[in-house]
Amino acid sequence: MASPYELLAGLAVLREKKRRSRQNNELELQEWSGFQVQVGDFACLIPCEQVEEVVTPASITSVRGVPGWINGVIYCRQLVTLVDVAALLFGKGASALPSRVFVVRGTEGWLGLQAGHFEGVRHIWSDTPVCDPPLECADAWSHYIRQWLLLDDCPVAVLDARKLVCALESGESRV
Repeated sequence: MASPYELLAGLAVLREKKRRSRQNNELELQEWSGFQVQVGDFACLIPCEQVEEVVTPASITSVRGVPGWINGVIYCRQLVTLVDVAALLFGKGASALPSRVFVVRGTEGWLGLQAGHFEGVRHIWSDTPVCDPPLECADAWSHYIRQWLLLDDCPVAVLDARKLVCALESGESRV
């Protein structure tokens, strides 16, 4: 997580980039934000505009007879099915109670996405370098990735959470 000094320094760099782009008649820099989480061995960003709410569940209620990647249900204004993203995508789930659940609206309702470690909110600019996926990246989940970004010299997947949730709701994919 960035310190207040790093955030202020980042804002100063952004202002300078915007000033230079205006001077050079370049396209205006675009910005979006995402929640950086650990999913299995991979760092991922879930775009903030795809998340309805971020909650810390007080308790998780188990449900019998569901696939192993469904950890149960939580209450967040209504019952929300809790999906362990690492178990769904890689077959190995998060070991501990989630610190945060990212509630995403699908076509039929809400699903809660449980990731591993929540690292914080990242602000991404249109000039952020993109990169190729790591070699060990499974093809089974690559169609849920918008792109790979290079952040702090590490590849980070931008997860299309809505596409994943809609595919789960429709039964189209269990990945």
